[in-house]
Amino acid sequence: MRTFALGFGLMTLLAACAPDSPMVGGPCSYESSIITATVAEVEEDGAVFNGPEGEFWVSASYLGTPPKVGDTLTLRLDRIVEGTCTPEIFSVIDPDTGESE
Repeated sequence: MRTFALGFGLMTLLAACAPDSPMVGGPCSYESSIITATVAEVEEDGAVFNGPEGEFWVSASYLGTPPKVGDTLTLRLDRIVEGTCTPEIFSVIDPDTGESE
């Protein structure tokens, strides 16, 4: 019985590595845009912004220093167009230099 279980486990592991199985993850392609948005609400884990397309949420991990309500930030939004990676990635942009802070 032990041999059967070991053999079955090995077969399952090898089947998961089959080359015809669909790839999960990359390669991914993103479309980038620069947006200016105003902070509407700040929470411990992120902030709600009002931008050209309405309200949207940005995680604190993308913001660095927490903004204050009423602050206007320039953000680069990388939105996925191909693949199954992170759907949206935000970066705070210094409006004077155009580079990420």
